[in-house]
Amino acid sequence: MSISFVYGFFIGGVVTLISQHCLQKFVNSRRSSEQADTKKFDLDKLFNDYPNFMNSIKDDLSATHCRDIREFFVVDKDAILNSSTPRLRYELSAEILPALNRLEALGYIEKLKNNCLHYKIEEDFVVQLDFYEHAPKDDGNL
Repeated sequence: MSISFVYGFFIGGVVTLISQHCLQKFVNSRRSSEQADTKKFDLDKLFNDYPNFMNSIKDDLSATHCRDIREFFVVDKDAILNSSTPRLRYELSAEILPALNRLEALGYIEKLKNNCLHYKIEEDFVVQLDFYEHAPKDDGNL
């Protein structure tokens, strides 16, 4: 076995490892940017389809006294709730149910096993809402 064969084999292995690492890095960065774009698109669609409810959640979670609250109830207006844990409360309406279903399907909230509509807010959703700026539609007027 000659030294040139060993040297070529070694260089070929190193080049293969480096190229594989660079390719993986490129593919992973592309995949993560696509996921971020998808999440942004999903959040835009939620704000367009359910503006009142989504703005209400965003305002509640960004309020200083509600920064640490990660659960909420959806109940009738007349319902009486008593809880030692601080939770948000939203009134049950026809607009809220489809919004809740979509939020749950996207993984932003999780329904807790209970005898009422009791949800846990995922931390990823809170972070996205903090950075979300709902851009107004450009109507062409200056």
